Amino acid sequence: MRLLWSQTVPASLRGLSLARERETVLVWNSAHELYVFNHAGVIQAQRPAPVPLASAGCAEDGSGYAIGGSTEPMVGWLAPDLAPRWQRALTQRVTALAVESLGRLIAVADAGATLHLFDHRGRTVWRATTPRPLLHLAFVPEKPLLLGAADFGLVLGFGASGECLWRDGLVAHVGSLAVAGDGTALLACFGDGLYRYGPEGPPQERIALDSACPHAALSYAGDCLLTTDRANRAFLRDSKGVALHSVRLDSASAGIALGALGDYAVIGLTNGTILRFASERSL
Repeated sequence: MRLLWSQTVPASLRGLSLARERETVLVWNSAHELYVFNHAGVIQAQRPAPVPLASAGCAEDGSGYAIGGSTEPMVGWLAPDLAPRWQRALTQRVTALAVESLGRLIAVADAGATLHLFDHRGRTVWRATTPRPLLHLAFVPEKPLLLGAADFGLVLGFGASGECLWRDGLVAHVGSLAVAGDGTALLACFGDGLYRYGPEGPPQERIALDSACPHAALSYAGDCLLTTDRANRAFLRDSKGVALHSVRLDSASAGIALGALGDYAVIGLTNGTILRFASERSL
């Protein structure tokens, strides 16, 4: 992978979300600041978060950004320039958040094991109770399907009305959840490697790795993977998990993303650095 640009924000990075259609990147740090970078690494927006953040996410077209509070339970929707549009109070702190591809829906999981679905105006669509608080959420672009994962390997698939369509349990801790356009899901499970589910859910396929993997990302077609490990390395992999290329990182990953075609990768590091690489596919 070839480095295209590098930027650094003050304070430790907490997370990263990529709007793949516009190629803008939202990041947030431990100082509770939000930044949006464009495809060239130039800051397009910058603003203090209204509350300490547990999670954030963006629509694929960059039309808006969602934020969830950690110490102050709330969910909010921000304009492309990060100006507040609306805010809704919750009874429990946010543990995970996801934005539907076109920004029409926002899913929020809280510490009380409740999953909330809001529309783009902040109106509640439905609520569901989960066995444990969900720590990862992702919408499937091509289906009315929302996937969630909790601690100790619980994985759930929810339909358009909040009904649980499928459920599985892994004897593994989940570090991240990524989805392809058709609903293929990839879970990074640290020392247990990667687990992949097909669009219809279980059974799962395990992809063994030679080092613990906290983060994984998928291309839109699911034919290209990006992973990071505890040795501060990033790997571009084929659909079978075979490493095609690797790069050494300066610190641990706080969040990663892969372009829709797998032609570029964005990696946020805990030391506050954001990196964009051209992948082997674009060289």
